[in-house]
Amino acid sequence: MAIEIAPTSVVSPQAKIADTVSVGPFCVIEDDVEIGAGTHLDSHVVIKRYTTLGENNHLYPGVVLGNDPEDRNFTGERSYLRIGHRNIFRENSSVSRGTPPESVTVLGDDNYIMIGTHVAHNCHLGNNVVVCNNCSVAGYVEIEDGAFLSGGVVVHQFSKIGRLAMIGGNTRVNLDVPPFLLVSEFHVAARGLNLVGLRRAGFGKDAIRHLKQAYRILYRSRLPLEQALQRIEQEIPTPEARHLVEFIRRSKRGICRDARGIELKEPATSPEDASDSKKKS
Repeated sequence: MAIEIAPTSVVSPQAKIADTVSVGPFCVIEDDVEIGAGTHLDSHVVIKRYTTLGENNHLYPGVVLGNDPEDRNFTGERSYLRIGHRNIFRENSSVSRGTPPESVTVLGDDNYIMIGTHVAHNCHLGNNVVVCNNCSVAGYVEIEDGAFLSGGVVVHQFSKIGRLAMIGGNTRVNLDVPPFLLVSEFHVAARGLNLVGLRRAGFGKDAIRHLKQAYRILYRSRLPLEQALQRIEQEIPTPEARHLVEFIRRSKRGICRDARGIELKEPATSPEDASDSKKKS
């Protein structure tokens, strides 16, 4: 089956496009682009240079892939965006290439990037990640397999989100989120395990029970972090527990706290209000 390219689209002769690729109307494909077999571009899609797409991806109207990073340090040198297979990019989503010369932004396979979402430069997304509408993922973020970001989530640069973690809507992720957790609140806080996600991923009762035990040790034992991690290693020798411990030990930003341990205080609206509050108390 031959390549299908709408007559209103502009496709560089330097682009490498496999058979069975479909390019809808008013698309732009620049030099140094590679597109794998079975990939479908709807209308008004732009794929910038140095972008590689695997097979059977679907790009909805208005998607922009491989655009220059939104970074003042970017000097225009060559960098890359590499995308795997069977990913879906919904309307007006975008992914930037890397900032430093020869650096890479990477998305794996079977990811679902929803409407209005931006994935910034030098991010690394694994497989089966869902990023819902209007999320903003800043530079150098790492998201492991199976993570789920609900609508309106913002992720601070250099943050890490672990495997099968679920982020509630409108959460600000400015600390690392360990694997398997359910988190929410504006100041990202752990709410327990992502039980729905774990069951959908095929985790059995014993595996979930062990993760619950690890969560209690991590967040409820009041042990210093390293002691809690050592106890998890000693008492729960499962692959998931090992991954949890390894993720936390690699964390540079620190991990989110348990919601039950966070005191929520209403900030004073002005110095006068703060003074009045002290007088009343």
